[in-house]
Amino acid sequence: MNNIITTTCGLCSTGCRINVHRNADNQYSIKGDKYDSVTHGALCKKGLHAIDIMLHPNRLTQPLKRTGKRGEGQWITISWQQAIDEIALKFNKIQKTFGDNSLFFSYGYSKDFINTQLLKLANAANSVNIHGPETVCWAPSKYGKEYTLGYNPSADINQHTDCIIFWGVNKHNTRFTEMRAINHAIENGATTICIDPQQTHHAKNAKYWLPLTPGSDLALAMAMIKIIIDRQWYDKAFVADFCYGFSALKSHVQQLDLSYLAHECQLSMAMITNITQQYIQAKSAVIVTGNALDHNPDSFQVNRAIAILMALSGNLEIQGGQSKPQGKALVNGRWPYDQQDVDQLSPQIRQQSVGTPPIPEYFRATSQGLMEAMLTGEPYAVKAGLIVGTNPMTSWPDSKKVKRAFEQLDFLVVSELFMTPTAMMADIVLPAASFFEYAGVTQGQDGSIHYQAPLQKVGDAKPDHQIIAEIGHAMGIMPVYNDDDFWKSALSPVNIDLTQLKAQTSIIADVEPQHSLSYLSVGFDTPSGKVELYSQKLHALKLDPIPVYRSNLPVTDRYSLRVTTAKSRYYMFSHGRQISALRERHPFPIVKIHSLLGKKENLKEGDIAAIETAADKIIYQVVSFDDNLNINTVIADLSWWFPEMKNELLSGAFRSNYNVLTSTDTGAYSDIGSFYINGLPCCIYKVNDIELLNI
Repeated sequence: MNNIITTTCGLCSTGCRINVHRNADNQYSIKGDKYDSVTHGALCKKGLHAIDIMLHPNRLTQPLKRTGKRGEGQWITISWQQAIDEIALKFNKIQKTFGDNSLFFSYGYSKDFINTQLLKLANAANSVNIHGPETVCWAPSKYGKEYTLGYNPSADINQHTDCIIFWGVNKHNTRFTEMRAINHAIENGATTICIDPQQTHHAKNAKYWLPLTPGSDLALAMAMIKIIIDRQWYDKAFVADFCYGFSALKSHVQQLDLSYLAHECQLSMAMITNITQQYIQAKSAVIVTGNALDHNPDSFQVNRAIAILMALSGNLEIQGGQSKPQGKALVNGRWPYDQQDVDQLSPQIRQQSVGTPPIPEYFRATSQGLMEAMLTGEPYAVKAGLIVGTNPMTSWPDSKKVKRAFEQLDFLVVSELFMTPTAMMADIVLPAASFFEYAGVTQGQDGSIHYQAPLQKVGDAKPDHQIIAEIGHAMGIMPVYNDDDFWKSALSPVNIDLTQLKAQTSIIADVEPQHSLSYLSVGFDTPSGKVELYSQKLHALKLDPIPVYRSNLPVTDRYSLRVTTAKSRYYMFSHGRQISALRERHPFPIVKIHSLLGKKENLKEGDIAAIETAADKIIYQVVSFDDNLNINTVIADLSWWFPEMKNELLSGAFRSNYNVLTSTDTGAYSDIGSFYINGLPCCIYKVNDIELLNI
């Protein structure tokens, strides 16, 4: 007999609805739910094999306590009671000895509800050191646009959209659910422009592809702004009535050298002018930005400049243009935080978190700040931490420095599905349940919420939000965890509990018509009530009130190339390297280069190449030729480690992982705490004595 359970994939924030088929032998298979209004039954490769995560033989199923040195892989199994008691005792003792802020809490992407739950624990522990990945994922885009427009706009792509710019984004690989609207707009005549060093799906199908130098996005944006103002192509009525600081912006761009900006991008002035004209003269146009624009110290100002382009072109809140977020949330605490939890500590107190960037809205600690405090004790010592659903050994900058920092901790706890390189550095590892293993609430990309039906329990694994609460209770600072109360709080906006949601299955978000030109009555949520081309808030913070382009890290004779990275279709950052079906499709870390560069460096396809950004920053990946690349551009794979290596060298965390190449140096102008990822100066050469294992 075939039993079908309709639930939601929790691997990313899209929330695709899936049908899990379970046969009489308790074997599972996954298919998309054709009735899902977001996916229409389609699923990515990761989602199709999500069940393999739950059932993988290497899943963590019992709490573990380290008995040897960090990273040696020597563990004993302990009970949950012992694990929680020891954690609480250690955390309390360390805070009493070194102060409340000596304890940090770090989460990753994208388990729902762990961010808010971890913030609640940090608040209860009176520690300001809550940490997440947002400095290089979401925050620069959100705050850069909010400082300019008062909100973070969406793209209202439909048959009325005449021009689409894909900037540092590949929706085909990372958010396929949006391709339906994109293809519909293209079928109705929309011109597409792709700005990306790689010839992505969008680049292949675009009318214009701009393969700019990695890390030169702000140069391109400022060039476009200069062209628009110099040629008076901007929406004069909108700028006059609804923009603040136009004269200052005009004076600023008059000082810019267009040929210099074009050279920085390695693009022709004619191409930049042409695509700017296509964008500005379209009746309705959108700029769709991606995670790549969050990846350098100037990321906040890159997103500011793009928001300025949206305003100058008059594409805000028009049909087929950039839309203003609207509608009420149907659930609390999903992501990233509930404001009442943020407000539990004052902004002044939150500014004490280590590495906090100048933008006050970003109150979290940064990875580089945490490492500095661990290694030097400045501005104060960080001695212990709880890491939930993230793998800092691959995701934080300067992976070798991460290891050195963790070695200085007195106590580290990691909640995980598998024994990752980060978990290997822990004192206690807690087995986390996958999203298939507990009843809960999920939310789809359209805002609808759904009952999350459990499939089965795996060992003694527990949901992360429950683990966090149990630690807090054992520390004497949080109440006893109650599952009914937890989900009732999450569902408070719709005033039901989990049992009632189970009976209803789903609550569908209302599809409200896009408001047009709401600023006519309410203005913009900025200090001036207008679009701030010149930001008064940034001026008050002594930051650049108008975006200023500064060159990327300089190339040298040895490091004459520029390397950047890109997401794989088959993995969620460092997640999924254990899954055979995914490794078969992407078995090795791949570095893409032009064949002429390969010839110059005596590299052939299939060779193992060393990618080097400094004498002690070298990784190894398998060469693949892509003659659409600029000859000086190198595209390396992201977040690689090798589960099959087990305890050997932290599962190869330093062998092919891109963050071995990066640094904690954010330069002098990182408003939001982003570090250098795109366009690192590098060299590449052949090696013969390195083996990259396959699963």
